[in-house]
Amino acid sequence: MASQWRRDNDDGPADRSPHFFKIILPNAVQEGKLRILDKFVQKFGVDLSDMAFLTIPNGRKWKVKLTQHAGGVWFQNGWSEFASSHGVAVGHLLVFKYEGNSQFHVLIFDATATEIDYTLDDELQVHRIEDDESDDSSVEIIKHFYRGEGSGSAHPKKDGGVAKNLVIANAFTSENPLFTVIMRPSYVNGKDRASLPQDIINYLPRDGFTKDYTKASILPVKLQIVDRLWPVKLYIYERRGGSSCVVSAGWTAFVRENSLQVGDVCVFELIMRDGVLFNVHIFKCQD
Repeated sequence: MASQWRRDNDDGPADRSPHFFKIILPNAVQEGKLRILDKFVQKFGVDLSDMAFLTIPNGRKWKVKLTQHAGGVWFQNGWSEFASSHGVAVGHLLVFKYEGNSQFHVLIFDATATEIDYTLDDELQVHRIEDDESDDSSVEIIKHFYRGEGSGSAHPKKDGGVAKNLVIANAFTSENPLFTVIMRPSYVNGKDRASLPQDIINYLPRDGFTKDYTKASILPVKLQIVDRLWPVKLYIYERRGGSSCVVSAGWTAFVRENSLQVGDVCVFELIMRDGVLFNVHIFKCQD
């Protein structure tokens, strides 16, 4: 089996584990899945099962389901949890080292090409995901991806529109703190919640928070577009893996009344005026 890892025209050791890297593009954040490099799948797909294990440098292991569609193989069920727990965002770079038997070691670098800090848990654990019985695109055994097979675009046409839209949104500047959010399906489907960048927490006041049964810290804030205001609530959750920030309790009305769609980009401009107010700038996706 050692010869399995030998690269073409490679005079190095035969057991060297293959690596590939992925730069996080808007579609990976928006859709909550990441496509595995086609060239890797063509060469090593016969060794993959329908479940992959991602291990980060602190030893923590995540269980992520592989799915096959659009001519490729994707990290899907469980990927969003892995990405959000490590703050993976557009522009981050992930290096995957394949150890065989669907086992990957993963290094995560932020947009400045600096490796992130990995929070060490008290005990190592495998993060499990619930199988979606309705998903008929699951990979039972990826045995059809031999060399030369596997086609299809990794980035559907609409992803180009999201990327262009994100570039336009990122060109917006202000003296106030800015936070960019790409609208995902779960943000616009009526669940009345959306995740905001974790950095927002650093700019919020220390007082004004309340607690509820979920043990979240809750802060009433307002979203503003021109001269109209929408009252919402920010929920701050403190976990071992770090803090997270969610906007809810009024978010659905804001989405509906501003006709937000998947791929739209919202830039939240933080303004401290009579409490916490976000001036929201919406950049519509054209594709």
